[in-house]
Amino acid sequence: MPVPPSEQRPYTGGRKDKGRANRVRLDAPVHLRRGGASWSGVAKDIGPGGVFVATVRFLGVGERVTLILEMPIDAEPIEALAEVRWCRPFMELHDLPAGVGLRFIDTPLRAAILANELRRSRQRAAT
Repeated sequence: MPVPPSEQRPYTGGRKDKGRANRVRLDAPVHLRRGGASWSGVAKDIGPGGVFVATVRFLGVGERVTLILEMPIDAEPIEALAEVRWCRPFMELHDLPAGVGLRFIDTPLRAAILANELRRSRQRAAT
């Protein structure tokens, strides 16, 4: 009997590749929806391909959610379909926040542009 994706890799410890180089740190409210359920979290970093959302809600790898991100520099929230790539459960005495790594499936062009603009503005501020 095949093992569901959520049981194959419930925790991978995050990405090991260099995809984080294009990510921007932030603390933006986010709402996640799946079916009739919805819950809140905080986007901690974002890039053109995905986002890390701090949340105690456990989601299985491969699950799809609708992400509604309230960007601090944009008047309208960004809504995108995303897939859970990894999940970090809450663990006492652990420095890393519980949450999920999400990969955008149908990333709106506006989300990619905003992520790049955030990264550029922070690079300019650092110089």
